[in-house]
Amino acid sequence: MMWPKPGMLRGWRRAVDTDSSFATWDWKIGRRGLKTLDVREYRPLATPIEFRFYQRYANHPNRQSGIQFLTHYDTHQRFRVNKDYIDYMHWGREQGQARLPHRHQRVAFDFDDQLHPTRTGTLGAVGAFGDESYSDTEKEDSSCWWFSSQDPTFGRHPDLSATFDPNRRVFSHPEHWNKMFSKRRPGEGDIDLSVLPSRSLLGPLMSHSDTRGSTYFRVDNRGHSSGRVPGVNAPFLGEFDRKMMQAMSVPLNKDRTITGNDGRFSKTIMINEPRTHQALSAKTAGELCREIDRATNAVYSKLTVLESAQSGLTDYFCGGVNFEALGFDVQMAALLQERARTILATCHQGAASPSSSFLDSRLDLSSALTAGSAISSAEEREVAVLLRDASRYEDRAEDVLRQHACLIWRVYTASRPLMALTNGKCRGTGCGVSLYAKYCALKDASEFIFDGPNIGLTPYGGVTRLLARPETSLKYPGLAEFVMLTGTSLFAGDALRLGWSDLFTTVPDTSYHIKEWFDTTEHMHNDAVAWQLGHLLETCFKMRDAHTSAMERAAITSVRARWVEDAFADQQSVQQIMKSLSDIEQLPFDSPYNSQDESRCTPYTLSGVAAGVQRLGEHRLRYTLSPWDITPPEDEIALQHTSQMFKAYVLERHGSVDVVVSRNSEKVAAWNRQRQQEYKAYLNLKKAPHPRHVYARLEGCEGKIVDFDFVFSVEQKSASASNCDEPVATAMLDSLKRRVLAALGMPPDRTVELGWYLPTLDTCPIYSDEELLQVLHVDPGIEDPKAQLRYPPIYFILKRCSLYFSEWAYAVRHQLLLQSPFALRATFEMLQEVRGDGAAENVLGLEETLGTEFKYISRLMRRPDFYSIGVHTDKSAEQWERIREERRHNVHHSHRPTRPLPDFEMVFERNVEIDGHVFALRPRWSPRTLQEVEDSSIVSLRAPLSYDTDRTAPLYVAVQCAKADRLSGMLQDAGGLEVVSGLGEVDEDGKPRALPLQGDARVPTNVSFYEMARHPWEDTASSFRRDGFTEGSLEYFEAQYRSAERAVYDEEGRGVRNYWPSRSAVDGVSEDEEKDAQLLQERLFGPLKQAEASVEPWARNLRRNARAGTLDYRTEIASQEEKIYDDEYYRWFIQPGRHPNPSGLVSGSRKTTSAQGDGHEAELERIWRKVVGDESGCYYEATGGAGDEAEGGLAGAFDGDNEEGESVTNVEDVE
Repeated sequence: MMWPKPGMLRGWRRAVDTDSSFATWDWKIGRRGLKTLDVREYRPLATPIEFRFYQRYANHPNRQSGIQFLTHYDTHQRFRVNKDYIDYMHWGREQGQARLPHRHQRVAFDFDDQLHPTRTGTLGAVGAFGDESYSDTEKEDSSCWWFSSQDPTFGRHPDLSATFDPNRRVFSHPEHWNKMFSKRRPGEGDIDLSVLPSRSLLGPLMSHSDTRGSTYFRVDNRGHSSGRVPGVNAPFLGEFDRKMMQAMSVPLNKDRTITGNDGRFSKTIMINEPRTHQALSAKTAGELCREIDRATNAVYSKLTVLESAQSGLTDYFCGGVNFEALGFDVQMAALLQERARTILATCHQGAASPSSSFLDSRLDLSSALTAGSAISSAEEREVAVLLRDASRYEDRAEDVLRQHACLIWRVYTASRPLMALTNGKCRGTGCGVSLYAKYCALKDASEFIFDGPNIGLTPYGGVTRLLARPETSLKYPGLAEFVMLTGTSLFAGDALRLGWSDLFTTVPDTSYHIKEWFDTTEHMHNDAVAWQLGHLLETCFKMRDAHTSAMERAAITSVRARWVEDAFADQQSVQQIMKSLSDIEQLPFDSPYNSQDESRCTPYTLSGVAAGVQRLGEHRLRYTLSPWDITPPEDEIALQHTSQMFKAYVLERHGSVDVVVSRNSEKVAAWNRQRQQEYKAYLNLKKAPHPRHVYARLEGCEGKIVDFDFVFSVEQKSASASNCDEPVATAMLDSLKRRVLAALGMPPDRTVELGWYLPTLDTCPIYSDEELLQVLHVDPGIEDPKAQLRYPPIYFILKRCSLYFSEWAYAVRHQLLLQSPFALRATFEMLQEVRGDGAAENVLGLEETLGTEFKYISRLMRRPDFYSIGVHTDKSAEQWERIREERRHNVHHSHRPTRPLPDFEMVFERNVEIDGHVFALRPRWSPRTLQEVEDSSIVSLRAPLSYDTDRTAPLYVAVQCAKADRLSGMLQDAGGLEVVSGLGEVDEDGKPRALPLQGDARVPTNVSFYEMARHPWEDTASSFRRDGFTEGSLEYFEAQYRSAERAVYDEEGRGVRNYWPSRSAVDGVSEDEEKDAQLLQERLFGPLKQAEASVEPWARNLRRNARAGTLDYRTEIASQEEKIYDDEYYRWFIQPGRHPNPSGLVSGSRKTTSAQGDGHEAELERIWRKVVGDESGCYYEATGGAGDEAEGGLAGAFDGDNEEGESVTNVEDVE
């Protein structure tokens, strides 16, 4: 798709407005306006303002200041309404709107509100709308240009505004008046008395203010100086969070790098590391792996969505491995090993220098000390510490790669449906995380970057398997080699055509709609999971009905596919690919084989010539030639006295009208005539031929610059042609393009764009002769004095709208020559190993592919090409400037172990020429060219990993993903770790040096799990591992069986089975039961009987009457309503058919209403106090039945009086 040119934006905007397919919901349906914030204003009528807001109008000095005068809130008062305080400062969360909300504060969770969170950088803001022909509506519509890369069909964004200024602070008058010396009430200065015409002086008197003007209180509105805020002073990257799925998510780990927003039947996991472009550390990758495992195994999880929380800071979905941190770990390990090697070398100066094999293979220090005995104990300890730290750094770097492989495997083997909603760029392992999910949902911004040789590594992320499949080779031959060697990005259209996914959507906030869909459609179908998921994919991801131009965003067009096939397909080595590209470079432009393909021009930094003129004016570089600067006035203007100026104006009668006429009108007419002549001369000067020295630079890696003298002449239009509507004149611009193409040796009819190269290093497009003339008259013509040019210079840049096959081959070969030669050959070798012989059944699976990629990258990351050179090649100019500044500050810290800082001159070499390609900067790769790479070093990469030589073990991702988290626990359960020297090695005869352990474990077939649960495991010869039972359990079982057999068949103990038991045996009591009854009689019933005998008769009768329910006074403790509703209190002693308080005793509050109960209650109280105060202590009788309940109720009621922890009052004190 061709993006609309900035010059064509007006017509495109009108087409957007008229075409209904582009119309979005905002102007079709209409929305509520911005919420007004005055609806909560507390203004009761007929109350003087001095009484309502008394803090403002107090005369006391202590009341003349306060926080209410220092805020930008209009009325920050704290006043009472119905005994409740209303505070405007803290109002706005639950009980209403804020008075003036912060620009980042959402005052209400309304998904369709219009509170603009950001401001767009419009074309009008940079000066594209220099003329006034564009209306405010068109300027507002142009605010979509900077996020059009997400979805070109997206019109005006409903949440963005070009006129919104988030940094504008409005200060109201009362807060800034001088309170101490003003005699007026605040607010009077705002009264507009000029509405009604009046000659009274009351207006000027009342509207006069003794306060300083608004300029005195002006604040700095330049925005944030501490950092760049997306949408305010930086572009808003990534997807908009209009449904607040990211804002309302909860952190899933301690570092908040993973967040989640779960629905009832679906889960959403978001990667939240936008500062590092979603690059995952080992810790974050492991935690994300566990969260995906937990979410996809949840009971109610029908679909788990994995996306990225971009927060406007990044447009990445997953950045994969953080190569900067990985390079730092490997570099620190290499530096520490080098320091240890230096210490040992200085200790063994007299002897031969020790080899570095003991350092590289992590052998013990004792093996290093065998070379000589000159090392001291202190140096021995220092070397041990250095080697230990180096080992830890290497382990940390290796753990990053293993954790990322586990993450890809976890996504690939998820037990429940997992959707990777790829809402941005993927790099490295991020491509595997996206493409290996069960549902890979592509969006407009989906982009897959599978690079590696540009930083000295091989690609890592599992995509090698997808590229090596015969499906890819048959559809696009040579694509695998092209993508893996050059690191070219693939887009959503490429992934759809390659069959990596068949899901594509342009629906914004897809995760929100998925969550809502599963939450609201649970009841609509019996087989809810399959129907919901199928209907969701069919509705939201149907490509046939919702086809957009963004789906055609593909890196591999049909013409490019033929070019890739001619240059990369069926090549045996990287050298052959480079030779093919070199042959294609030599094709002439008129060759029938030199085909063309559409090329998208890189964007200009400015939108148009008007923006360039404004930029030059801002930098005081604009060259202006105005009519009044050309000639001096003809007549001398003498200074006149004021009286003469008054006398020059007379009142003349023109018919019935009196007109004021100046006597100097002749002079004014002469002055106007002179200016008209000057302006005509100025127009003729503009239309005159302009000779200039033109510099034109061809955009691209060729670096071609041509210069020549050119005369800019404007063709005069005829009178008839000026009347009719003609298109914009481009004759002069076309002639300049033809002259530049001829100087470059290109066909004159080639489609190109010409741009103005400003002295500020900005570029802007030129589309017409009028704009070209404006450039000629404004450009300052800065020239090099050494050039000694005849005419002033002017600078242009030429952009190609189409690309020839030979030019494409030049650019690809240029890119390959910039990358690491060793990594290029290693990548090609790895691709051949994964592909095998090309048959579908011989392509390695994902597990073997990840193991192979780990094998290559773990070897290449230990080369200085990666950690000293490749990591630093992606740094920007600002990062290099910070590094230079830090190096200047750390000169005197050379003795400290600081973080290693790269040196620009050690990373890059300047002015390099290789095979006819010239590079201003090229990384210092070692080896430097492809011809210097040894074949043996590449062949050795195919060998499997060995711990002795490679210092790492092979990666088996399935085992690593299943058991890596439990390895330490497994070692603990096994009793620890034993290091056996020579284990796994063989001698010359092939016999093992250390015999392996002979396991005697045997899996039993007759295990009784009931016995295993009842009886603990005994590690004896007769354990249940062999027999299914233990010795003790068998004894116990046999004894139980014999006693049961005797009880059933031999009750009399005669030793003979009797199958007809006697009546006494059936009805009688066994010996054990008699023993139990006797024990109960001795321990329980006997003491109870003795205690009952010591109870006084009145208490015994009271208890008997209470049990029978025949008491005369039945005053209830609880009312009927309390008994019904207070289940929590009565649940302990309420039984069906039983009275909850049959005794009628009342403790504390009296609830009776009978008149006769006063005397009886006093008597009962006296009796009750006597019982409590008895010397034998509190009386409790545990004979069971309802009496226990009554006493429980009494005790509970009595304890209720002392629930505050008070002690029971003494009887003597009461009486």
